[in-house]
Amino acid sequence: MLFALRQPAILLGLVLGFLVGVMLRAALQRRLSSSRLRVAGHAPRRPVGRSAGALWATYLDPYGAVAAVVAGVGWGSRWWVVVGRSGSVVAPLLAALAVHAVLAAIGFAAYHAAGGPPVFGHGVSVSDVLHGSVRFGSAGADVAAGFAMENVGCGLLALVPLPPLELGVLAWSRLPRSPGARRVAYHLLDEAWGVAVVLVGLLLPLAGQPPALLALIDIVADPLLRLV
Repeated sequence: MLFALRQPAILLGLVLGFLVGVMLRAALQRRLSSSRLRVAGHAPRRPVGRSAGALWATYLDPYGAVAAVVAGVGWGSRWWVVVGRSGSVVAPLLAALAVHAVLAAIGFAAYHAAGGPPVFGHGVSVSDVLHGSVRFGSAGADVAAGFAMENVGCGLLALVPLPPLELGVLAWSRLPRSPGARRVAYHLLDEAWGVAVVLVGLLLPLAGQPPALLALIDIVADPLLRLV
């Protein structure tokens, strides 16, 4: 989001898209996982206290927020990772995809209502919007474009098979239970090696090109964006 400072309206859309997306995503994941624990006979723990810090920690992850501020996309609270090991982590993944898909659709609808041109997937990529490299004719279209593309980026990021992202937790927590495989999974899931790899993939440019994970998001998103 730092790169979008030159386009305040797009920056506003990015910030709103990230906060609304990850907070709704975390709330739905918490509800789904809590329901599973109740069915299994385990009462879920509730956060102690109602301080602002405790509430933010319920929905936001500090590393995910840093990734969003610097790279444009990030992730929310990871409390469900521990829950997922005792049950299914498919539900948190589906919740993330559903929330970001619905919010992206709302953003694109607002974009078209504001008279935005049909340029997505035709020369305008997700990273272009995340970096504030384009404008869309009006402040309303800029805000809506930022909101929509932020949710597209965060939704696709959840499909990267690296912890702490949802598909990564699903994949690495289901490795064969050989000592070597479990050792690698432990480093990625518990010692935050996965967080470091994701941050490098989002922040480190490659030979003048966008960082690897942003480039991957652009490649996957472009054919989808041509449909909106």
